[in-house]
Amino acid sequence: MPVKKHFVNRGLQHTLIEEYLASELDNSGYAGCSLQKTPMGTRITIKTSRPGIVIGRRGAKVKELTDAVKEKFNINVPTIDVETVENPELNAQIQAERIAYAIQKGQNYRRATYSIIRRIMRAGARGVEVHISGKVTSQRARSQVFRAGVISKCGTPADEGVSRGVCHLTLKSGVLGIRVKIMPESYQLPDEVEILEGIFDRSAEEKKTDEGVDPFYQDELPEDEDEEIFEDTSDVDEASIITADEKEVVDEEEILNDLEEESDDLDVDE
Repeated sequence: MPVKKHFVNRGLQHTLIEEYLASELDNSGYAGCSLQKTPMGTRITIKTSRPGIVIGRRGAKVKELTDAVKEKFNINVPTIDVETVENPELNAQIQAERIAYAIQKGQNYRRATYSIIRRIMRAGARGVEVHISGKVTSQRARSQVFRAGVISKCGTPADEGVSRGVCHLTLKSGVLGIRVKIMPESYQLPDEVEILEGIFDRSAEEKKTDEGVDPFYQDELPEDEDEEIFEDTSDVDEASIITADEKEVVDEEEILNDLEEESDDLDVDE
């Protein structure tokens, strides 16, 4: 099987399993699932806000789902784990199902939507957007949008920082589509800059330095090299210390003496 086809089949299988679990776990706070291959088989992790309903009495519901997934999707040795969503108010899929459940029970769609939006904003969301499309109040289908706060529409913040959820509801008048987008306040936008105070504040002692001396010469010398760099001249006689000018005079006198001695020797030989 080509590699491309393998990944396509794997994604299709994941989508079908997710749709099946969403239909079976209706009104149980289902927030999606993830598949992971293990040496022992395939692990399916179900995210939900109401794990008691998903597990069932003595695990009966989980066993039923495991057998159904094994038969329908031909998965060898599937194991289902249930994970509880920490903050369900900021999960878009759970909130979309709550709006659908409220409308199905006969509550007005505006009242149900505004109630959920207020709950989401109190939970710490930066912005919320809800789309409801279909035959909401009349025989003609239309789309209604509810917004609160600020939410990113494009770029990396829209891809990484926005949670999306979709839910469909079947009524006598037709099918309603509900889309929810939630952006949490904890997500940091790229244009937000936080300036820390106190970094550039230094005490007077730290600023006090010897500006007239090169920092290279301020370093301490090693203990072994302190006495070897400069020669000890304490025992030298003052008479033995000759300056450069005096040395040149002494050299010239020695050269003249040598020349006189050589001329005397030549006279004697002749």
